[in-house]
Amino acid sequence: MTAFKKSIYIASEKINENTYLLYSSISNEFILLTENTYGIYSQTNPDEIEAKNPFLFQLLLDKRFLFPSELDETKEITLRRKNSIFNNDWYNVVINTTLDCNLSCWYCYENKIKGSRLSEEVINSITCNIESHYLHHPYQLLKIAFFGGEPFMNWKGMRAIIEFADNFCKEKGLELILDFTTNATLINKEIFEYLSPFRCHFQITLDGEEHTHNSIKFTSDRSFNSYRKTLEALQMIENKIENRLIALRINFDNRALKEIDKIIKDISFLDRKKCYVIVKKVWQIDRENVDKEALLNVIQKLFDNDFLPDYYVMPKGGVCFAERENQVLFNYDGEVFKCTTISSFDKENSLGEWNKSTGLVEWKQDKIEDWFRDMQQPQCLICKWYGACLGPCNRQLLANRGKFICTFDAMNLSDKEYLMYIFKYNLLLNKLSNKQE
Repeated sequence: MTAFKKSIYIASEKINENTYLLYSSISNEFILLTENTYGIYSQTNPDEIEAKNPFLFQLLLDKRFLFPSELDETKEITLRRKNSIFNNDWYNVVINTTLDCNLSCWYCYENKIKGSRLSEEVINSITCNIESHYLHHPYQLLKIAFFGGEPFMNWKGMRAIIEFADNFCKEKGLELILDFTTNATLINKEIFEYLSPFRCHFQITLDGEEHTHNSIKFTSDRSFNSYRKTLEALQMIENKIENRLIALRINFDNRALKEIDKIIKDISFLDRKKCYVIVKKVWQIDRENVDKEALLNVIQKLFDNDFLPDYYVMPKGGVCFAERENQVLFNYDGEVFKCTTISSFDKENSLGEWNKSTGLVEWKQDKIEDWFRDMQQPQCLICKWYGACLGPCNRQLLANRGKFICTFDAMNLSDKEYLMYIFKYNLLLNKLSNKQE
C-alpha cells in the first residue's frame, strides 16, 4: 500500500472567516478550502485523509499537494532548474547595439558611451555566430534580443542582423523571435512596417503620467514630449504588428505610484491578451521607503482593468535568460557577456573570447563555470516558494558571497499579500486565455 506525505512546498493563508487559500509552488496549483475541510487537511495524517474525505484526498493528489512518500520533491525542482539551464531547444542572442541613448533618465545604471555603434565586423561576426552555433548545437528557435543603450539608435545595424536571421531561419525551418528593450521614441512608421511580419516582443517604459515621465525621460530639447512619443509607438505596435507581446514597464517611485489612474487611462487601447505591465521599483529607492498602500493599490487597479501586473510574479517558468547555457550577449565593441545588468561592459567583466572569423565564442572557464554550478542556498531548498521561485541567480549569489539573499526581501509584501496577488494573477490569466480561445 502506497504511503503519502504532504508537500513541503505549500503556502496557505486564511483569507476570510471560513476560507483558506492553498498554493503548491511545485505544481502552480491553487485550492480553496472551507475551515472544516482545511482542518482535515492540516491536522490529519496524509494516509488517513482518504478515509475522512475521499474527494479532498483525490484533489490534493491530483494537484500535487500530496506525494508518494518515496518521491523527492526537492530533487524534482532541482532537476527542473537544471533542465532550464541546459535546454538547447532555443538560442538566445542578446545584442547591445549601442551604449548611447537619446534620452536621459536619472535612475539609469548604464554608463552612456556617446557615438558607440555596432561595426560592420561585429555585425558579420554575429551572423557567423548564429550560423556556427547552429552547426555545433542545433536549435529550433532563435531569439534575438536588442538591448542598449537605446538599440534603435543603430537601426541600420539591427536591420542587417534581422535580415540575415530571417533568411537563415527560413532556410533551416526555425522559429524566430525579435525582442526589443527600448524607450520607443525613435521607432518610426517605416520601421514598424518592416517589423510587421515578425514575431516581436517589446519592453517599453512609462515612468509615471505625462509630466512625471517627461521630467525623467528627456533630451537636450526640453520641448520633446517623450511620453506622447512612447504612446504613439505603443499604438503603432497595436496597429501594425499582429504577432506581438508588449511588456509595459513602470519604473516607480512613490510619485509614479500615485499616478496609476492616468497611466491606465492612456494605455487603455492595449490588447490585454498581448501585453502585461511590469511594476518595478527604481533601484535607488530603499524598499522601506516605498508607499506600500500605494503599491498595493497599483496592483489592484491593474487587475481591475484586466492588465496582468508583473510584480515579481511566480512561477518564473525557468531560470533567468542569462543563466542559460545556450545564451550569449554581444556588446557593440565585440566583447562577450551574459547578463544585461552588470555594472560595466568592459574587459574585466567580459566572460569569453570571440573568434570574429568563425563566430564561435570560447568561454573563460575560470569565470563561466560558476554560472552553471548548483549554488542554491540551503534555506531556499526548504522554502515553500522554491518550486515557483527557483532561488536567486548565481550572479547574485556570487556578488553576495556569505550572505543570505532572497527575492522576497525586495517585494515589500507579506506572504498573505503575495499569495493573494498570484492567486488574482492566475484568475485573470485564465480569464484572458479563455477569451483568446
